Amino acid sequence: MRGIFNPENGFWRVTGKIVDAALLSLFWIVCSLPVFTLGPATAALYKTSVKCLRGDETKSWSMFFLTFKENFKVGALTSLIVAAIAVALVYLHSLAYNAAAQDTSWTVFYYCYTFLLLLPLGAACYVFPVLSRFEMGVGALVTNSLKLAIAHLPSTIAMGAWLWLMQMLFLRWPVTFLFLPGLTAVFQSLLLERIFAPYMGSDADDPE
Repeated sequence: MRGIFNPENGFWRVTGKIVDAALLSLFWIVCSLPVFTLGPATAALYKTSVKCLRGDETKSWSMFFLTFKENFKVGALTSLIVAAIAVALVYLHSLAYNAAAQDTSWTVFYYCYTFLLLLPLGAACYVFPVLSRFEMGVGALVTNSLKLAIAHLPSTIAMGAWLWLMQMLFLRWPVTFLFLPGLTAVFQSLLLERIFAPYMGSDADDPE
C-alpha cells in the first residue's frame, strides 16, 4: 500500500503531469484572451512544458507566471505583429475561398494557398518558444525565428500541420481545449529543443 500512495509511483507521476497539462492549458487560454498577451502566455506555456511536463521540475504554476512576467514586454509587442500578419493572411484566405466558390477556376489556387499557409503557421511556432529560451528584442526575435523556420523547413511544415489539425480537433470537440495547448507545446518541444540545442551550449535543457 505504501508503494501505491508513494508520490514517486509511476502512476501518480503520470497523473500529476496530466493534471499539470490541463492546468497549464487553462492558464494559457485565460492569459491569451486579451490577444496582445498571446506571446508571453505562449512563451510561458512552452518553457513550463519543457521543464515540467517533459522534464522533472515541479512548481509548474509559479514557473508559468514567472516566465509570463519576464517575457511580457517583448512578447506583447511581438504578439501585435504576429496578429497583424495573421489577420492579413486570413483575409486573403477568405478572398480566395469566395473566388473559388464563385468560379471553379480559382479552386486550384485556393487549395494551393491553403497548403502554403502551413509555412507562416509553422514559422509562427518558433517565435515565442525562442523568446522563452533566449533574450532578445522584438526585431531580433522575429528575424531569428524566420531564419530558423527556413533552415528547418520540414519541422516548420510539421508544426504548421499540427496546429491545423489541433484547430480542426478543437472545432469538432471543443472540450479538447483542456489539453490541446499543453499537448501542442510538448509536441513542438520535441522538434524545437533539438533545433535550439546548438545555440544554447552547455546551458541547453535536455528533458529527455
